[in-house]
Amino acid sequence: MAGLALADGVESANIVGYQQITLANQYTILGVNFTAVDGSNLSLQDAVPYVEGMTAANVNSAADQIQIQNASGGYDIYYMSNGKNAKNATVAGLEHKWASGYTAATTTLAPGTAFWFVRKTAESPLTINIAGGVSMIASNSKGIDGNYKLIANPYPTDLPLNDGVPYVEGMTAANVNSAADQIQIQNASGGYDIYYMSNGKNAKNATVAGLEHK
Repeated sequence: MAGLALADGVESANIVGYQQITLANQYTILGVNFTAVDGSNLSLQDAVPYVEGMTAANVNSAADQIQIQNASGGYDIYYMSNGKNAKNATVAGLEHKWASGYTAATTTLAPGTAFWFVRKTAESPLTINIAGGVSMIASNSKGIDGNYKLIANPYPTDLPLNDGVPYVEGMTAANVNSAADQIQIQNASGGYDIYYMSNGKNAKNATVAGLEHK
């Protein structure tokens, strides 16, 4: 569920939106489709604010986590804090915040950033609400600097796959998915729907009209 509205008292370029997402799996890929209302990158705390049903704890292994892919291909991990440190002493301002160690995260996320939401338990669905400003930039580019890269739609609206991620020079195209660049989109069951960059040929290397670089 998604919606758009003009922010009160601001020019029409400042549009705010919201999305409601239900998580039914333990591991779910989510994306940042919004900015802060002023157009800057959205803070992690605002991108996925605490809601009833999240598991909070004083260590990341016992709590819900957000795992954000970093430049080395690994992940920066943040956990939902219950406001306590390792000795169960209260830390001011930490309860129900995404934390690294015993400090509330100040990380910001650009539109188009994707990350894993890892639930400690998935016994029941969890519904979260995400809101922010809508980017008015006509296009958004991402550098693919590894074999595997998490990317997301930077806008809170559906985009045709071939328009959202069009062919660019350097992509590997082939007539079978195992030999080509792929986009793998997580589906409702937790598996992946796989699409590959076509060279316009079928299995017998015959040309298929309209398929090249799609």
